[in-house]
Amino acid sequence: MKFYKYILPFFLIALLGSCENMDQEMSDDELIQAIISSENRISVTKNDLPKTAISTLNFKMDNDVIRYAELAPELGFEIEMKSWEFFDFELDYERNDNKYFTTEGRELESNKENKDSWGDKKNKDSKKKRGPCFKFVYPISYTMGDNSVITGDNRKEIHNQIKIYFEKNGKTKENKPNLNFPIQILTLDDNKQVLTKDILSLEDLKALWKICKGDKKEDGDKKND
Repeated sequence: MKFYKYILPFFLIALLGSCENMDQEMSDDELIQAIISSENRISVTKNDLPKTAISTLNFKMDNDVIRYAELAPELGFEIEMKSWEFFDFELDYERNDNKYFTTEGRELESNKENKDSWGDKKNKDSKKKRGPCFKFVYPISYTMGDNSVITGDNRKEIHNQIKIYFEKNGKTKENKPNLNFPIQILTLDDNKQVLTKDILSLEDLKALWKICKGDKKEDGDKKND
């Protein structure tokens, strides 16, 4: 482990230096897709990210924290954000706002339209896709530590109510919100048609999330907290 700890920074520097002009040869959308499709991605921590990337995240997403970050060698970084540092906000599972940066830290801007919030998930080609694993059917409610109930018609509405609750009652494990079940989600079948699925428990929801995203995202969640 000590050997890995000391070698990784030098390895990252070598990778970053080898791709100085990569973003000049590809469009931002092409580079984003290449990062997503890369089979050689490396999990990294916040400390491994370029300072310009951190500054951009702090400015544009100052209320969020990093869930995981990965480097696609010679291409760039993919970073997934989450709403809270001290608990897993389940409604983040439908977020479709991952950030992409070159190895130098320049944010990659996509020109693709996202009319129905599924990203590229409805495309039938074999490429790995941008877009949420599933979407929630609202309204959805959370029970708070004092047994009060917060209900909303979208993720941001519920997030804002929880934020106000924390400002009044403090951020503690006792005040951690509990998602109320059963709920419904929307997902895509093999033909890219939207299906409604009943979710009866938190265990079922997390199992679906892990299948869709992969266990490495859970590991990254712990690394970047």
